[in-house]
Parts: sequence; structure tokens; C-alpha cells
Amino acid sequence: MDRKEIGGGIVVNDLEDGDEIALLAGTDFNSKVDISICRYKEGRRLGGVIYQNFTGESIAMHSASWDPHWINRDMMFVCFDYPFNQLGVKRIFGQVPEDNWHAYMFNTKLGFKQIARIEGVYKHNIACIVMRMERDDCRMLKVKPRNVQSYSS
Repeated sequence: MDRKEIGGGIVVNDLEDGDEIALLAGTDFNSKVDISICRYKEGRRLGGVIYQNFTGESIAMHSASWDPHWINRDMMFVCFDYPFNQLGVKRIFGQVPEDNWHAYMFNTKLGFKQIARIEGVYKHNIACIVMRMERDDCRMLKVKPRNVQSYSS
């Protein structure tokens, strides 16, 4: 899939974005099957998400940011429009190291719910918190973007 600018400073599927988001999120990015969405302002990468492990029913989502104000209305719309409306998944999963309270609270505020805790997944025996958002519970689908429309990948 090719890099695509969709407005509002949002870039979809740039290989370097995918690699950088994955690095910061502590995962890998496979450009053959994974998707990245990244927000820029004045040419500077602010933050983004990558999607992995699409099954038809669900997909995994990882986020990372370089700026505390990386997410705006347009980015919020695109981040949830893509998996729920474009791919048609019923749920999104995320994994958070138990000691990353900021990421846990961010996901909770978005509407993700903790569904499992797995001991010893990360270095130093840190547990993994598995979180899930169901399509029917996604408040973000009601967000009205200012500069982007729903797009097809």
C-alpha cells in the first residue's frame, strides 16, 4: 500500500512512520501487512498509530507520540474510522505494559476496557494488560472531523 496524505496533516501508510511508531511503542512494523496513520504539524511528526493482526473480526492497535498534543479531532476520527468503518472489525485490541500508567489511562479515556492481565510478558517480569474496545462502545465514531473525510485504503 502506498503513502497517502488525507488532509489535516494526516499521513497513511508511510513506511518510516510505521517504523518510528513501532519503535516507540515497543513493537515491530511489517509494511507488507501493517498499516500506519501519523499526524504531522509544520512538517514535524507528532504521533500516530499502527494496526496489526487483522483477523476480519478484530485488529490490534498500537499508539505512540512525540508530542502531548498529537491527537486532534481529525486524527481521532481517522484512527477509529479505519478499523471500524473501513475494515469492518467488531473490536480493537491493545496491549499495555502494566507499569505504563500513562498509556493505560489514555486507552481507558478513549473507551478501552481491561480484559486480561498476563504475567511476565515484558522485561523485568512486567505484566501485560490486554485492553479491548467494541465497535458498539466506540464514542470516537461520533467525532466529526474538520479536514478529512472517511477514506478507503
